[in-house]
Amino acid sequence: MTLLSDFPDLEVPRVRRGEPHTVQTRGITLLRSGHRAVRRLKNQHAPSIHGNKVWNSSFLIMDELNRRRRAGEIGPGSHLMDIGCGWGPLSIYAAKRLGCRVTAVDADPDVFPYLALHAAVNKVEVETLRCRFERLTKQRLAGVDIITGADICFWDELTPVLFNLIRRALGQGVKRIIIADPGRSPFYQLAERCEQHFNARVVERRTQTPRSLSADLLIVDGD
Repeated sequence: MTLLSDFPDLEVPRVRRGEPHTVQTRGITLLRSGHRAVRRLKNQHAPSIHGNKVWNSSFLIMDELNRRRRAGEIGPGSHLMDIGCGWGPLSIYAAKRLGCRVTAVDADPDVFPYLALHAAVNKVEVETLRCRFERLTKQRLAGVDIITGADICFWDELTPVLFNLIRRALGQGVKRIIIADPGRSPFYQLAERCEQHFNARVVERRTQTPRSLSADLLIVDGD
């Protein structure tokens, strides 16, 4: 397990509201690819598994988490695991706005400096874990309350891997799993399998912030 303190030399910019190449939304600040701090990181770290930007489906999961917060289903004391975390927008949101304990998981070590940058900008700290989906064992999933994943089911071979991960997670008592996608066929294959075997449903979500976006959310509820 790696903590964000592993990047003591990280240069953290002072981000002003409305600054170019930034997004201020839902109480957090995110940096776009063109921001000078991100460009500096790119000289040393080049993510290889699509961890090269903030993915839009993250915002729709944030809104769903906020609904769950208002319903009293998630908040301080909850342990959220963000799989395929990338630059970490969901992880940052859950830590800063919901007060969750967060474990950010990705197979690509080169995404973690970007996540560390966002954590520092937002003045939060999360735990990070380099791990592939299929290696998230029952032991690693124990004690997790909710799992999120934005834009993570983009290859056909990921469908069975994620299905088995969801099955393991439910077996370990995870209360809810939320995976969002803009509409790729592997995601719908995963959703269909989950609807057949678990308490699962797909809901469409839209937002106008930070711009007009839509995605489908696969929501799987535990017992």
